[in-house]
Amino acid sequence: MTPRQVGLLGLLAAIWGGSYLLIKYCLEDFSAPVIVCGRSLLGAGVLLLAIRLQGGATWDALRDARRRPWTALGLGAVAIAAPFLLITVGEQEVPSGLTAVLIASVPLFVALFAPFLDRSEQIDRRQGVGLAVGILGVGLLVGVESVSTLGQFLGAMAMIGAAACYALSSFVVKAAYRGIPAIVTSFFSVGAGALITLPPALADLPSEAPGLRAVLALVGLGALGTAVAFVIFYKLIGELGAGRAALVSYLAPPVALAYGAALLDEPITPGAIAGLALILGGVALASRGRAKPVSPPRTGGQQPASTRPTPPARHHPPAPGRRPTASAPAWAESRRPPSS
Repeated sequence: MTPRQVGLLGLLAAIWGGSYLLIKYCLEDFSAPVIVCGRSLLGAGVLLLAIRLQGGATWDALRDARRRPWTALGLGAVAIAAPFLLITVGEQEVPSGLTAVLIASVPLFVALFAPFLDRSEQIDRRQGVGLAVGILGVGLLVGVESVSTLGQFLGAMAMIGAAACYALSSFVVKAAYRGIPAIVTSFFSVGAGALITLPPALADLPSEAPGLRAVLALVGLGALGTAVAFVIFYKLIGELGAGRAALVSYLAPPVALAYGAALLDEPITPGAIAGLALILGGVALASRGRAKPVSPPRTGGQQPASTRPTPPARHHPPAPGRRPTASAPAWAESRRPPSS
C-alpha cells in the first residue's frame, strides 16, 4: 500500500470508529429505521452536491443509474439498508465493544465468499495467519461481552449479518462499478438505501421533538459516517481490492478505544496496548501481496525474447545544429513510471 492509501485507511477508521458512539446517541430519541433513513438522506444530499460541484464526467456518470436501476438498488440493499438496520437494531441490546469485535469479521466473510465470487481475492496461508492474528488482537483489545440473554444473542447475530453484508457489497462494487467514480458509486448506494428505508421510517417517526445531541449525532452520521466514509471505502476497493479495503474493520476498534479514553476517561491498559500491536501486526501480514512466481528458464528451442542478446545500437552523429537525442528505448525507459 502507498502512503496515501494508508492515510485513507486511517481516516476511514477514525470516522467509522466513532460511528458506534453516534448511533448510541441517536437511539436516545430516534428509532432504527429513522436513524438509517435520516443518515442516508443526509449523506445522499452531501454526495449529490459534491458531484454537482465537480461536474463534467463525474456528473455524467449519474446516468448509469438510469441504465441499471436494479443494480443500484441491489447495492443500496447490501451496502446500506441491511447492514445499517442490523447494526442499529443490534446496538439496542449489544454493547459497543462486542459490536466492534463482530463487525471486525468482515475480512473473514470476504475470504469465505471469494471462491464463489472473485478468486483474485482469495488469501494465502500467510495472509490467513494475519487475519487470525488481527481477530485475536481485536478480541484482546475490546473484550468480548458475555451474551447472557436472548436479546443479546439476536443482537450479536445481527452484527454478524451486517459484517456479511459489508463483505458482499465490496464484491458488488468491484464487479459492477469499477469504472464509475467512487463518489458516484457512493451516491448510488446511499441514495438507494434511503429509498429502501423510507417507508419504515415514515411509519415510525418520533412523537416528541428529539434532543440536540441526538440531532447532531444524526447529522454527523450522515455527513461523515455515510457520505465521506463510503467515498473513501469505495475508492480503496477500486485501488486495493475488497480484501485489503475490508481491513479497516481491524483499525476501527482501537480508534473507538482512543475515543473512549479521550472523551469518557476510560483507562488504556497493557492488555489494550498488546491488542493494538496484534491488530497492526495482523493488518501488516494480511495486506502484503503475494510474491509473483519466477518462471524457470527454458532449456531448449527458441530462446525467450527477454534473454536473447541485444545487438549493439548504432550511433549516428547528430546533424549540425541539433542536440543529440536519446534512442527510443532509452526515452521509453525514462518515461516509465516507477514501480510500486
